[in-house]
Amino acid sequence: MNENMIEKWNSSNNFWEVFPHFRIIDLFDKFYKKEKNKTFSSNVMWAIAFCVKRDSPMYNLPNKWELAAKDIVKKDINWDDYDDIVSMFKQSVLTQAERSLLAWEELMFKRDKYLKTQDYYFDKYATNDNGDNVLTRTGQFVTIKGTAEQLDKAFSATPKMYSDFQKIKKEIEEDEIKRGRGNKPKSMSETNEV
Repeated sequence: MNENMIEKWNSSNNFWEVFPHFRIIDLFDKFYKKEKNKTFSSNVMWAIAFCVKRDSPMYNLPNKWELAAKDIVKKDINWDDYDDIVSMFKQSVLTQAERSLLAWEELMFKRDKYLKTQDYYFDKYATNDNGDNVLTRTGQFVTIKGTAEQLDKAFSATPKMYSDFQKIKKEIEEDEIKRGRGNKPKSMSETNEV
């Protein structure tokens, strides 16, 4: 049902008309009924599909949610306001393995973005406005902990995290190869096992 979801999009297709079965889920049905002409909710659903489905051209873009709002919804929206819709969409169209992979990708993106913004510096002594070292009550220099050690550890863990991520991704891709269109298993001859 959902493998070809992205292929069914065009700017004149209403999501609810193309995929009316989504309305069986109460949360989606309420979202659908909220507006009169259904265009906005349709565009939100298409945007979510483009951000969540791996066959989408937007899937790997780091700013896909902003682009989806701008290019598909045609409105600047706060995706946090649609968190329940996004979550239900993921649950309804993705397997558990795909949801885990997506969560991992989102985490890695946030992690990379965060690490890139951090200043890299070593421990140093605190100084006052005059440039004099600040002392504790016992006369010791006050040390300001640097970020170098933490960032070095974080960056050195990155290759293993990506390796683990690639293993999960490969397993999902191999599973998809073994399954035909419509989630029907391929025969052994189709998967070149005989």
